[in-house]
Amino acid sequence: MSEGAFIIGPGGQVTRIEGQRGTTPLCPDAIFKPNDVVRVRRLKHLRHLPVLGAIAVVVPPGFSADHAWDDFCGRPRRLMASAPTARVRYIVGFEGDPAPHLLLESALMPSGEPPAEVKLAGRAVRRRKPAR
Repeated sequence: MSEGAFIIGPGGQVTRIEGQRGTTPLCPDAIFKPNDVVRVRRLKHLRHLPVLGAIAVVVPPGFSADHAWDDFCGRPRRLMASAPTARVRYIVGFEGDPAPHLLLESALMPSGEPPAEVKLAGRAVRRRKPAR
């Protein structure tokens, strides 16, 4: 079966459950906005990340980062999501890294670089080797 959650009812009737779709609320208190290029502080736990990244999503206080990411991707929100926090967080993308990173505002600094366009790349399609 495909991904998602299902309920099996009387008589074997299968019903798919899907989360709501929505938009992430704006955060006027955020220092950075989507598409801003930022520098990552060279903190011990962040040294594995590149120096420059771009803000994909601003996650406002009291909102789940999972829901913000699903809104950005244009898909239904997850039925089980991470708990919201009382701080502004950012989902940051790095060039050549397909994984989004959730970082606190205190881990980022302005870079002075012009804004970048942040968007989702299409899924890579693996080609199968021809049969011999």
